Amino acid sequence: MATEQKKRLCLIAVDGSKHSDVALNWFIKHVHKENDRTILITCVDYNSAFSYGVSMVPGNPEAISKAYSKEEKKATALLSKLAEEASKHGVKAETLRVVGEPGEAIVKASKENQADLIVTGCRGLGQIRRTMMGSVSDYIIHHSHTPVLVCRHD
Repeated sequence: MATEQKKRLCLIAVDGSKHSDVALNWFIKHVHKENDRTILITCVDYNSAFSYGVSMVPGNPEAISKAYSKEEKKATALLSKLAEEASKHGVKAETLRVVGEPGEAIVKASKENQADLIVTGCRGLGQIRRTMMGSVSDYIIHHSHTPVLVCRHD
């Protein structure tokens, strides 16, 4: 009686930066196996939609709706582009959009999907800047119960 081997689920965090591109390419080149299930995950950042200030929030619901829609379209386009790029290298990738603080949302999605590995890029911030600004990869490393591979861009 043959036993069916569980597919490894790899969650690749992407945000359109060169750092996440490096992580995706490194995963494709060095980690991906033919039987893997791969999910490209991005976090929709509604905060950047309101970079013009909080004053528009109470007064213009149409502007809020347009800003949300713009961020959703950017996320969809990014995931589509990267899934197509992965496909060119023989990686069939699913896509997943999440909302919230990126580190928290990625860790939560990893748990919900029972991921076996999270792959993320790293900006290489110094300790002081990371303490002041926070770091998605740092958050994931310290809060995930899933193994994390951080690819650093040179």
